[in-house]
Amino acid sequence: MSLSDKYGEVYTLAGVLGCYDLNAFEEDGVLTFTGTCPDRYILDQLWDKVREIDSSDGESEMSLNFGFDKDDIYGEYEVKRGDTLSEIAKKLSQGKLSYQKIFQANRDILDDPDEIKPGQKLKVPNF
Repeated sequence: MSLSDKYGEVYTLAGVLGCYDLNAFEEDGVLTFTGTCPDRYILDQLWDKVREIDSSDGESEMSLNFGFDKDDIYGEYEVKRGDTLSEIAKKLSQGKLSYQKIFQANRDILDDPDEIKPGQKLKVPNF
């Protein structure tokens, strides 16, 4: 199986998640995808897909080289039923970000950190 076949889902996902100017090339046994993603959260989702395909992270055969439209925030997260700011912080940052920081970044739409609603789009600050 070629590297393009093996990691084709990553390229497809990049387009679905809003990345653009996508290019792919293989050189010396390494497949590289380039382009621009909306934010870092999208890039992390692409790396999650790489790890899903190859649990060794594909580091020796895969490279993602993307720029970002937004680098002032980590990304945006759409609240799902049952979410809390604490759970969102843990899920997205593996404990590097507190719920208070997410709350502060979203004071324009949140009055209370315990009252978030499904469908709200929250800014997730860099961590």
